[in-house]
Amino acid sequence: MRAVWRVADVRAAEAGLMGTLPEGTLMQRAAAGLARRAALLLAERGGVYGGRVLLLVGSGDNGGDALYAGERLARRGVQVSALLLTAR
Repeated sequence: MRAVWRVADVRAAEAGLMGTLPEGTLMQRAAAGLARRAALLLAERGGVYGGRVLLLVGSGDNGGDALYAGERLARRGVQVSALLLTAR
């Protein structure tokens, strides 16, 4: 079973943590975790180097996480494309 948290609870927890860390640290941590998971999935499907990933990038902080993760994957030889999404 997976736990679920309300948005307000997550934001409150992040706010407290962000006050103790250098700016951008949480985003870099999220990006590292996302890139690691994506690399594991690529490895299961033939390899990281030369793999292809499409990033669906929103306008919020999660979009920033995705872009940083894409940068990490690109450094490992993944062909990264990004589709920038906007809310309407």
